[in-house]
Amino acid sequence: MDEKKEVVKRDKEDYIDLTRSEAQNHYRTEATKEEVVVIPEKEQTAVNKVSDFFESKFFSWFFHYFKSRFGPRHDFQNYKGTDDNGVYKLESSSSEINKEISIGIAGDWATDTNESDRIGVLIEKKKPDYTIHLGDTYFVGMKEEMEVNFINENSSWYRGKSGSFALMGNHEMYSRGISYFRDLIPTMGIYSKEKNKYLGQKTSYFCLENEHWRIISLDTGYNSVGIPIIEYIFKPKCEFHDDILDWLKNTLDLKNDKRGLVFMTHHQYCSAFEEEYVKPSEQLAEIIGGDREVIWYWGHEHRLAVYGKFKRDSGIAVHGRCIGNGGMPVEFKCKLKEDKAKECDLILYDQRKNTEIKNIDIGYNGFAILKINGAKLKTEYYDINNKLLLTEEWTADNKSGNIKLNKIDVLDNMLSIYSKKDF
Repeated sequence: MDEKKEVVKRDKEDYIDLTRSEAQNHYRTEATKEEVVVIPEKEQTAVNKVSDFFESKFFSWFFHYFKSRFGPRHDFQNYKGTDDNGVYKLESSSSEINKEISIGIAGDWATDTNESDRIGVLIEKKKPDYTIHLGDTYFVGMKEEMEVNFINENSSWYRGKSGSFALMGNHEMYSRGISYFRDLIPTMGIYSKEKNKYLGQKTSYFCLENEHWRIISLDTGYNSVGIPIIEYIFKPKCEFHDDILDWLKNTLDLKNDKRGLVFMTHHQYCSAFEEEYVKPSEQLAEIIGGDREVIWYWGHEHRLAVYGKFKRDSGIAVHGRCIGNGGMPVEFKCKLKEDKAKECDLILYDQRKNTEIKNIDIGYNGFAILKINGAKLKTEYYDINNKLLLTEEWTADNKSGNIKLNKIDVLDNMLSIYSKKDF
C-alpha cells in the first residue's frame, strides 16, 4: 500500500500579501504542502503535486484551523521548580581570553525559503557565539515547520557555539504554542561542551549578561492571540505573562541592577509604519521607571528601521531597532506615516527596492550582529548580499545604569535617512 507523507516546500511568492489572519495562515500552510508518494522502487516516480486544493486540502485546512483556533493554549512555562533560572553569563565559544562576544539576531526569519536559507548561511559565516530568533515561524508554527526551519539536520538556522535561542511570536501561537514549547525550545539553549549538546531552552524568556550589559529576551507572543471574534473588538495587547514580571523583579532584581539594558521581543513598542504594542513597555516602566534608557530590538514588522529615543507617557525610554526583515518578503505596502515618524523619532529605514512580485515592490532581507566587549556594545546590520549597511556603538555605565550612543555610521548611502540628529 502506498505511503503518503506531506512535506513543506516554500517560495517567497507564497508569502506575498500575507495578513495576520489565523485562517489565512492555516490556509496557506495547507496550500503550500505537497504529497510525496512512496511506492515500490521499480515503480518510483517523483512528486505528485496536488492539482485541486479544494478537493484534497480544504477539509485538512478546515480541521487544522478549527482544532488550532478553539483548542487550549500550551501551558506557559517558567523556571519554577527547575535548577535553571534563565540567567546565563556571556561566554566566548573559543578559548581566547577577553575575546569579544558576538550574538547573531534575525526576526521573522523562519520561512523555509531560499532567502531565509541564505540569511542562515551568512549568519553562520560570521560565527557568532550566540544566535537568537526574534520570533515567527511560518505559517502557523506547526511541528513540520519547526523541523524544517530549526531542528532537522539540514535546516539552515545556525546554532551559536555558546548557545542558541528562539523567542515566541504571534505565528507560533497560531498553533497554540504547542510545537514551540514541545518541539523547538528543548533543542535550543546554552551549549555544554562537557555534554556536547544544547541543554534546552526552558521557556520563552531568558537573560545573557556580563559585568556591564544584560541582554534580556522576553515573550510578547503568548498573549498576542485573543478569543475568536472578540479579538477583533478587543485586540490583544501582547502583555507579558505574570511569571515574566515576577522573574524580572525577583530573579533579575531589575529595579536595583545598574547594568546597561538591552531588550528583545517579537512585537514593536513604536512604529512609523504600523500599529504599536505599548503594554509591555508600561509593565517594564512599573519595574525600572520611565526615565531609564534602554535599547530594544524587535521584529513583527518585516523591515529594517532605526529609531531615536522614544517614550510614551506611561512607558520606558527606548532606542528602538526593528529587524523583522530576516526571511519574510519585505513588502513596501505600509507607507511611512509622517506624524508617527516624527513622534517616534525615526532615524533611518531601508527602502531600497530589490525586486518586484505581483506588482509589489520588495526590499532586502537582512540580519544583525551584536558584538560585546566589556562595557562596549557594537551592532552591525547586514543585508542578504552580506553588505554592511550601518553600525552603531554604545557604552554602558554599570554604576548608574546609563547607556550612551557613541556613534552611528551609515555605510550605504541608499538607506533612507529621516533624521540626522543622532549622527
